[in-house]
Amino acid sequence: MIGPEDPTECKKDPSKCGEANLDVQYITSIAEGATTWFWSIDATSQDPFTDWVYAVDNEPNAPFVHSISYGGYEYESTTMDSFNLELQKLGLRGMSVIISSGDDGVANYNARGDASQCGYNPSFPATSPFATAVGATQGPESNSDEVACTSSTGGLITTGGGFSTIFDRPSYQDKQVTNYLNIVSPQPYAGFNTKGRGIPDVAIMGHNYVIVDGGQFEVESGTSASAPVFAGMITLVNNARLLAGKKTLGFLNQALYNLDSSIWNDITKGENNCCAGQAQPICCKQGFTAAIGWDPLTGLGTPKFDKFLAALLAL
Repeated sequence: MIGPEDPTECKKDPSKCGEANLDVQYITSIAEGATTWFWSIDATSQDPFTDWVYAVDNEPNAPFVHSISYGGYEYESTTMDSFNLELQKLGLRGMSVIISSGDDGVANYNARGDASQCGYNPSFPATSPFATAVGATQGPESNSDEVACTSSTGGLITTGGGFSTIFDRPSYQDKQVTNYLNIVSPQPYAGFNTKGRGIPDVAIMGHNYVIVDGGQFEVESGTSASAPVFAGMITLVNNARLLAGKKTLGFLNQALYNLDSSIWNDITKGENNCCAGQAQPICCKQGFTAAIGWDPLTGLGTPKFDKFLAALLAL
């Protein structure tokens, strides 16, 4: 455990610990037995993401896989260049950084209760070209077809996605993103950066996760579940690679976008124009639709883990 956390606070007010419990309980359930750290940044920090990445970079024995289930409006971030530089250093050290894409579609969280806040507002640090962004799906948990997780289909949240307003599209995803922009019909509502870095990169199921919080069973949904589950998978892949005498994966995206399409469950249904919500979520005119191949809801799709492991082990 890293940081000034106090476990007694969870008993006093379980609502304080839902996010942390969700992350820790599922990353450890996927990668059972792996040494797991919980990093805590002071609540008064003006730039928690950069404070976190500096702390990791200064730790000589930091973990090889990191999962972040938080984000903010990209246009509000002021130290993105420093953050991205540190992420590149972590990648060279064999570390992978995995970040949730957000729970309010393309609009982001301010639109959840205010339709005037609709628009294309991507989440940072998910839009960093040096991180792996993870979206959410739903369906298999209720014996239904797997689709993009959206509040309009009962998913409670809507998988975040879209295109960076700041970072250009990296070469590693150019083919897949260009294909999406060429085939999607109808064309998305105008106003997004067609040349920007697209998110998410991949997706994992994100609906109806049961956690224990303050001694009570709670049900949670979100890309906050998807990111740590995917991080647990990468931990398993790294373990297999280390046992085979190979290095850890480090920065993932070049490898992910070069995997054969048969390794992914391609998610072709869903829209991400609605924010999170239950009865009557705010739905905006801006949004994207799922399509064959990569899309700005579920990325490349969800991994078929046995094939995913075998392909990454072979690298």
